[in-house]
Amino acid sequence: MLQFQVPTRVVSGPDALGALSALSGRRVLVITDGFMAAAPLMDQVRDRLGDAVLRVFSDVRPDPDTHAIAAALGAYLEFGPEALIGLGGGSPIDTAKAVRHMARQRGEELPAGFIVIPTTSGTGSEVSSFAVVTDPASRAKVPLTSPDMIADVAILDPEAVRTCPPGLTADSGMDALSHAIEAVVAKGHNDLSDALAEKAVRIILRHLPRSWADGDDLEARDHLQNAATMAGVAFQNSGLGLVHGISHAIGGSFHVAHGRLNAMIMPHVMALNAGDLSAGGTLSGPALRYSRLAAHSGLQATTARNLVLALIRRVVRLRETLGMPDRVTGAGVDRGEFTAAVPDLATTALADFCSGGNPVVPTHEEVVAILRALV
Repeated sequence: MLQFQVPTRVVSGPDALGALSALSGRRVLVITDGFMAAAPLMDQVRDRLGDAVLRVFSDVRPDPDTHAIAAALGAYLEFGPEALIGLGGGSPIDTAKAVRHMARQRGEELPAGFIVIPTTSGTGSEVSSFAVVTDPASRAKVPLTSPDMIADVAILDPEAVRTCPPGLTADSGMDALSHAIEAVVAKGHNDLSDALAEKAVRIILRHLPRSWADGDDLEARDHLQNAATMAGVAFQNSGLGLVHGISHAIGGSFHVAHGRLNAMIMPHVMALNAGDLSAGGTLSGPALRYSRLAAHSGLQATTARNLVLALIRRVVRLRETLGMPDRVTGAGVDRGEFTAAVPDLATTALADFCSGGNPVVPTHEEVVAILRALV
């Protein structure tokens, strides 16, 4: 039996921020970071909220840990909002989601709803029940999931991502691509998640380079936002895989952007999942799904095997177009420190919640090999 859920109402397109007018007169808490709190977008949010009684918590830090979330929860409980808005990229949104979850556990409800306004096009967090929190003791990134963390409304306004810088556009866009590609082959994939993931891949391949090259290309920004959200709905209903497991392990110990890590890791995991493409016979399993995804994305090749290879090369080519590194050392990680950490990183990656959705169960040695290829 298939249960496919899309509980979040999505408001998308130019002036989608206008949906905030429904909160006029309410007590509204915005959780964001210091940069966004002082950005012009915050003024637009204030204007759209009309006569709302507004409080802004702006002490969110990158890779929020339990201490940071506790501080945000304290602000929530002190203010007693009727509506909560998560405004920003992955860290502010994940913080808001964790706060909403913990507040609800205390019996605190939001009669006017939980609203998410992403300022990057990548995490899909605006429509998922997942959040990533850093364990302050081990520094490992821990994926959390709960129905309490699903937003009531996601607002996708291209103006919210217009000023997203090229580097962040690339990182978040490749994160969205990894969500869509992993959703297609994840153990829980289904017809409905496939439809969203396949369309998301096609849109991202076309519109991510445009968004990266020209932030004022609002048509491309609009499409890319929609694709990131589609990928988010897809993986919410299908699961993810080893790309995210490895990325979480590395990101917990070395400060490299999540999407940047995913861009490095994706081709290696895709090759692992596809298996031996040189043998004769008919493709099956993940390799077959990759080949169909490649064809759906407009790639052409003489055989199904070559389609799989073409898809992997397309991911690599997109990464190169966006000027992203192919190794962690190219992202500023010390070679010696990373090499010494590889065995423990592999163990952490295999234990990650997301790795359980991978279509192929990797060995510790296979994960070690992927990690060493990233040096």
